[in-house]
Amino acid sequence: MNIAFFASSLVSAYRSGAATYYRGIVRALAERGHRVTFYEPDVFERQQHRDIPDPAWTTVVVYPPTVEAVHRMVESARGADLVVKASGVGVHDALLEAAVLSLQGPRTMVAFWDVDAPTTLDRIARDPTDPLRALVPRYDVVFTRGGGPPVVAAYTRFGARRCVPIYNALDPSTHFPVPPAPRFAGALGFLGNRLPGGEQRIEKFFLRPATLVPHARFLLGGAGWDDKPLPANVDYLRHVHPRDHNAFNTSPLAVLDLSHDSTAPSGYAPATRLFEAAGAGACLITDAWLGIEEFLEPEREVLVARDGEDVAIEVASLDADEAHRVGQRARARITAHHTYAHRALDVEAALAASPSPVRGRSPSRMSFAFLGLSITSSWGNGHATTYRSLLRELFALGHDVLFLERDVPWYADNRDLAQPPFGRIALYRSVDDLQARFAPAIRDADVVVVGSYVPDGIAIGEWVHATARGVTAFYDLDTPVTLADVMTGRCEYLTAELLRKYRLYLSFTGGPTLLRLERELGAPCARALYCSVDTTVYHPDDHARVWDLGYMGTYSDDRQAAVQRYIIEPARHAPNQRFVVAGPQYPRHIEWPSNVHRIEHLAPAEHRAFYNRSSFTLNLTRGAMLACGWSPSVRLFEAAACGAPIISDTWHGLDELFEPGREILLVRNGDDIQRYLRDMSETARRELGARGRARVLAAHTAQHRARQLEAHIQEVRA
Repeated sequence: MNIAFFASSLVSAYRSGAATYYRGIVRALAERGHRVTFYEPDVFERQQHRDIPDPAWTTVVVYPPTVEAVHRMVESARGADLVVKASGVGVHDALLEAAVLSLQGPRTMVAFWDVDAPTTLDRIARDPTDPLRALVPRYDVVFTRGGGPPVVAAYTRFGARRCVPIYNALDPSTHFPVPPAPRFAGALGFLGNRLPGGEQRIEKFFLRPATLVPHARFLLGGAGWDDKPLPANVDYLRHVHPRDHNAFNTSPLAVLDLSHDSTAPSGYAPATRLFEAAGAGACLITDAWLGIEEFLEPEREVLVARDGEDVAIEVASLDADEAHRVGQRARARITAHHTYAHRALDVEAALAASPSPVRGRSPSRMSFAFLGLSITSSWGNGHATTYRSLLRELFALGHDVLFLERDVPWYADNRDLAQPPFGRIALYRSVDDLQARFAPAIRDADVVVVGSYVPDGIAIGEWVHATARGVTAFYDLDTPVTLADVMTGRCEYLTAELLRKYRLYLSFTGGPTLLRLERELGAPCARALYCSVDTTVYHPDDHARVWDLGYMGTYSDDRQAAVQRYIIEPARHAPNQRFVVAGPQYPRHIEWPSNVHRIEHLAPAEHRAFYNRSSFTLNLTRGAMLACGWSPSVRLFEAAACGAPIISDTWHGLDELFEPGREILLVRNGDDIQRYLRDMSETARRELGARGRARVLAAHTAQHRARQLEAHIQEVRA
């Protein structure tokens, strides 16, 4: 790609704290073959305080800080594949944020890159007239220098099409272990300038521990501490030149990392220092912040302190051997997962997955071969609708798609999509039949995806790995159940050994489960690929409402207690209200109240009418999914796309998909059901449904999932 990057400075870190971050990102993108032109204004004497010359891996354009020059620079970027406007350029930011959007077109994406998201979000939240607030929904993607789920959720609320954190990282070519330097020998080292608002945290986590461990030498590097009273055992080194950072990180027993005041409350904002110190093999002590486990494992790869007393305890009890082990584990983790080369892949993946009305067909055509439970019949399974919408969008993006399905009687008797208008479907009778007829298709496909619950899935998976030349992926639409069975050796379609052979593990469950898949079970690359909704099928219509509360779901033992609590009991207490339960396999012995209507099976073609005929739709989650969290069901997205107000049970990760109380209602007992049905006005009900629908359209359509799958495949290939 040709990339035009508007930001504060690449060549000078003077009054440009993000300069080293930009260098890592831009250099990594350049090493992947992208051509980057970096535009920076000549302000704040940055050019007089350069710390690197113009690098060979990018083109730096310095422009005067005038309105005319800004317009010239923007025009010179026309025709780029990607245009980036970073926050905090320092001059004419508002003008640039609006002007770069004029470059958006069929071949050009425009991104906003926020290097201080908490500050930006606080600003636009406080001021509804802030110009950036209206522009956020127009950018193809918003990148942030960290922030995690809280920042992503906040930008999503402001209408961002997609928000992706691109964290600080390690440049292994500049930060690495070196021999210890005697002048940096000590118990604890810390690098940090004395800045307004940050001094209190340094007093708490560094100076206070020094007074508690008076026999140990503490090392303080940074500007502005000359007139600060320091404990006698703190050696103030003043400015430590970047060329000495490796020695500083390698020499003390441990190195302290502290969050900035602006990022500490929201978490998920690891500082550059953390990666630099870990890259040098330092034993890190960090303050406790939300999301640390995403980067380093507490107590194994990093020591976490809640206050100065904790820091003092760690310093007093730490020995050299343990410090070395912690540092080596941290270095291994960071170099394996958190270098700027990894961040460049994250950027590429986000761009491939980002929905944009100005983008056309996928830039590279691929052939997909899916081996799934069923696409022809939705009877008794939720897999069919997921496969249908995903394959339809892959086909629309120009990919060749083939779906191979085992021909079994129960689906043969209930086929509701025998031959779809997208891709190709073929049925096979046995593993031998599959191998005899479809070996060339599996061998030649660019991507082969094997789904969960495929009959003889273990034998098929082994055959796929022996045959396929392209990327192999396992698509787990039942992740919590699969993991429980794999751990006990009872899974009929996957083993622990086979799991490690798939180059990509696509999971219906996100969150911490992905880390578990990689770290405990050895999956090379585990990524969430949630279910989604086909918005051409699911949308509001003018059906008259028939029921007060509707629920759709196949019977399961672990969900029946919730059906009893949220449907059967409320129905008995409110005989004038109308309830409906749709789904097969419910035992005959269940005693349904007379005001609960039963529908044995609804074909997908009837789902939209079902949602639109219910004043509220109930979403209930199976026990294994509740335990893992981050496991949305396809019914959740379908109902929301229809504008149906949703009442859901509560589970971890739901608030990352919908905002509770505003886009979805949460329930904990039958009284909550009665209160919602009785007390919510028609206006409030409609507004709730509209906000839920807007959220789905922005992030959870089948097109989003197809783009995400493309991005995951691109990541694995890279």
